[in-house]
Amino acid sequence: MTLHAGKLVGKVLTPDSMAHSIEVALEDLVPLGVDEDPIARRKLVLAIARGVLQHLEAHSASLHVTVPNTGGGGTHQQPVTIDVDLGGWP
Repeated sequence: MTLHAGKLVGKVLTPDSMAHSIEVALEDLVPLGVDEDPIARRKLVLAIARGVLQHLEAHSASLHVTVPNTGGGGTHQQPVTIDVDLGGWP
């Protein structure tokens, strides 16, 4: 499964993207002002999503998954591969 930063399509963030999820969470805590243009906020959350995914991709060696061995004792550690889509951003 690929983690998608998202894109601005017209004036809307792509659904099911990290940027859209951040936008929804931000609106819950800090609603848009009466005369506030949502485009600047959407650009901000898109930049945050891109930065988070870029950081995770660059530092994926820092992430480890530990799986319990259900057939016996002990655990198994596996390095993580992170697939990201920065929405056409480098």
